[in-house]
Amino acid sequence: MLGALALALLPGAARAADPPGGDPNLKVAPISYVVLVDESGSLKGPDLDREKDAAGLAAIGELSPDSRVGMVGFGSGAGSKPAVDVVCPMIPVSDPAAAGCAGKLRPRTDQEGNNTDIPAAIKQGVSMLRSAPAGQPKVLFITTDGAMSVQPNEGYGADAARIPGELDKALTSALAEAKAAGVQIWPLGFGAGIDTAQLNRIAGGGAPSFCSARPEDAPKASVIKDSGEVVQTLRKAFGSARCAGVTQTASTDVDGEADLEVTIPAIATDVVIQVQKANPDIDATFFDPDGKQVDAAPGTERRGQGSRTETLRVSDPIAGKWRIHLKARAGASGPVSAAALWQGVVKSYVQLNPPQPSVGESVRFSVFLQTREKNLTDPAALKGVTVAGHVEGAGLKADIPLKAGDKGEFYSDYRIPGGTTGDVRFTGTITAPGVTGAQEVKTVTLGQGPAAVGVELKWGDTTIEPGGSVAGTVQWKVTDGKPHTLRVVADFPPKVGMRITGGEQRVSAGSDSFGFKLTFGDNIAKGDHTGRVRVVDTSDGDKVLADTTRTITVEPPPGFWDRYLWLVIGAVVLIALLLGLLGYLAKRRGRARRIGPIVLRLYRDGQQIGVETRPLDERAEAMWFKLDTTAFPPQLIPLYQHEPGTAWTVRRTAATGTLDVETPLGTRLQLDMGRPTEIEPGLALGFADERVQAGPADGAGGPADPYGGGGGSADPYGGYGSAAPTAAPPRPYGGEGAYGAERPYNPYGPYGSGPAAEPGSGPGANPGPDDTTFGYGPPR
Repeated sequence: MLGALALALLPGAARAADPPGGDPNLKVAPISYVVLVDESGSLKGPDLDREKDAAGLAAIGELSPDSRVGMVGFGSGAGSKPAVDVVCPMIPVSDPAAAGCAGKLRPRTDQEGNNTDIPAAIKQGVSMLRSAPAGQPKVLFITTDGAMSVQPNEGYGADAARIPGELDKALTSALAEAKAAGVQIWPLGFGAGIDTAQLNRIAGGGAPSFCSARPEDAPKASVIKDSGEVVQTLRKAFGSARCAGVTQTASTDVDGEADLEVTIPAIATDVVIQVQKANPDIDATFFDPDGKQVDAAPGTERRGQGSRTETLRVSDPIAGKWRIHLKARAGASGPVSAAALWQGVVKSYVQLNPPQPSVGESVRFSVFLQTREKNLTDPAALKGVTVAGHVEGAGLKADIPLKAGDKGEFYSDYRIPGGTTGDVRFTGTITAPGVTGAQEVKTVTLGQGPAAVGVELKWGDTTIEPGGSVAGTVQWKVTDGKPHTLRVVADFPPKVGMRITGGEQRVSAGSDSFGFKLTFGDNIAKGDHTGRVRVVDTSDGDKVLADTTRTITVEPPPGFWDRYLWLVIGAVVLIALLLGLLGYLAKRRGRARRIGPIVLRLYRDGQQIGVETRPLDERAEAMWFKLDTTAFPPQLIPLYQHEPGTAWTVRRTAATGTLDVETPLGTRLQLDMGRPTEIEPGLALGFADERVQAGPADGAGGPADPYGGGGGSADPYGGYGSAAPTAAPPRPYGGEGAYGAERPYNPYGPYGSGPAAEPGSGPGANPGPDDTTFGYGPPR
C-alpha cells in the first residue's frame, strides 16, 4: 500500500482491538511528483495546449490533498538560458497556486534553446523530489513530442559529432540518479518524431513501482499518435503510477447543455472526478447516484471552477454512476471529457481460531478487509479482490490459498505440522484493482499440547429487524480440572446500541455449552454492521479463547404490503372471480327473462285463426298486445308499451320456459308451448318459441325444454337457439305458411281493415253460413 497504509500494516504482534466498524485513521497516502513538459520549438500551438491541459489536470486532479506537486518546462540550453524552466516549485496540491502552474508554460524561441534536453529535465525533477518526506513515493511524468536532441553549444559542447554520445551519457547518469533517489519515471510521447526504444529505456531506468512487484505494475512508456490523446493517456499513466483506478468516459460536444457519467466502484473510498473542457465558459455541476447535487459538502473539495480543468474530490463516495451536468454560457461551446481517479483505502486484518493454536492443531486462518468506515462485506465491493495467505516460522514456510466465504471473509483451515516450534507468523495480503498489497501479519507462540480450555462459537440467524437479537452458543471443554470463568466480549460501533445478555459462565472439568444474546438498538440503521466477538477466560488474565468477526444484517420490519401483498392479491382475484360469476349469472338470468323471439297465435278448435303476433322488441322482458275480437278475423295487435285497461302483458317464466300472461283485468294465466290455453269461450292463446329447435307442428307435441339441447330444444343463451327453424322465417303481421298449415294471402292487412274473406277460406274455418261465433262470415 502507500506510505501511511504501509505504516499501519507493519508486521508485528496482532492488534488486540481493531476498530470493529472500520478504521477512521485510514487515509490516502500522499505522494510527491513532478510534471516535465516539453516546450521545444517543434511543438505547435495546439500541441502545447494539450500538454498544458494534461499537466494542469495532473496538478489539481490528485487524490490526497497532502501530496506535493512541481512543474517544469524544458527545451535546451542556449547562452545564459538554462534547459529547464521551473514554473512551479514543490507545493501542496491544495495550494491555490497549483491550479495556475500549467498556465506558465510557453513555447521556446530559437534564442532560448528550443530543442529537447531530456536528461537535464530528469535531473531537475529528481533534484526537486529529493525534498520529499522520507518514505513518500516519488514520481516523474514526462510529456514530449520527440527524441532527445540538442545543437552545438547547448550544454554538450561544440562538436556536433560528439553530442549524441554525450547526451546518451547524460541520460544514463540522470536515470541512475533517479533510481538511487527512488524516483519512478512515466514518459509519454506523441507524434511522428518519437523514439519508442528511448522512452522505454527511460521508463525502465528509474525506480520500480511502489504499488507491487508485479511486472504489469512496473513504470512504462506511453506512445500515442498525436496530442489529442495526451490528456486521457496521462490520466491512465497517473493512475497506474499512483496505484489508483481510472474510470474514463467518452467526451461530448456541448452546445447548450449536456451530461456525462462516470462510474465509481463499490471498493472506492476516495475519488477525484476530473473534467477537461476545451472552453472554460462551460460550467460543470456534479450529482451523486442518488441524484443529489454535490458541491462543497463535508468530505468534498472543488477546484478549478471557471477554468479549462475542474475537479471534485470526494471522500467515501456513494458507489454507482455520478452525473456531470454541463452548461455552456452564451456563445460558448466545445468538447468536454470526464474521468474518475479513485482508490480503495483498505487494510487487512488476520484472525485465527483458536487464537493460540498448538502444534498439530487445525486453525481457521481468516483475513478481512476494512475501510475507514466499515468492514467490506458487499460482494460488489469485493469483486476482483484476491487475498493471499502465508505461514512462516522455524522450519515452516507455506503459501495458503484463501477462498472467499460469507460476509467478506477469506479463509482456509490449516493444520500446524508436528515438530513446529517457536513463533509462527500468519500473513494476509490483499490485491485488487485500485488497491495495493495491504498486508497484516499475526504472530503467535505455539502451544505444545492441547489447550486447558477450548471453546467454539456457534451462531443462529444473523439477520434481524431493528431492536432484534442474535443468539449465540459457547461450546466449551475444560481438561485441567480447574474452574474457569468464560465471558463473551463483543466490539460493535456504539451507534448500533448493542448489549449482551447471558454472556458469562463459571465452568470446570468436562464439556458443555451455554447461550447468550446480542441485542441491538431500535434505531440501528438498515444494512450490515460488523463487530468482533471474542470469548475470554477472565480467570486467566482475559486470555482470548475464541476470536471471530460477525456481521449483523439489519432489515426493516416488513410493511403492510410486504406482509399482506399476496393475501390482498388473492382477495382481489377472488372478488373479481365472484363479481364475474355474479355478473355472468345476472346476465344469464337477464337473457333468460328476455321475451325473445316468440310468436303468439289465436286458436279456435285447435286451428290457428287471425294473424300471429311477435314482440316489437325481442330484448325486452315483456311484450304487450291488445285482443281485438271485433275485427274479422280476431286479431292480436302488438303494443309498444302497456296501456291500462286494454293491454295484455306477456312475460317469460325463466325457470320453466313457459309464458306468464296478465289480462287487462289483472287476472293471470300460464301458457305452455305447444298447448293453447283458453282465454275466452271458444278462443285460445298459444305460442311458439324460436329459441327452441323446430319440432312437430304447433299443438302436435308436448312442451319443449327451453334450456335443453336437441330433440326440440335449444340453449336460450346462445344466439336464440342451436338450430334455425326448417321453414322460411315468417312475416310478422301477414304472409303465408307461418308455423302451421298454409293459408291464403290476407288482402286486408294485419288488422282486418279490408273486406271479409270468403267463407271457409280462413285456416281451420268451418264451412257454413251460420257460424259467426268468432266473427267468421258476414253478419246476419
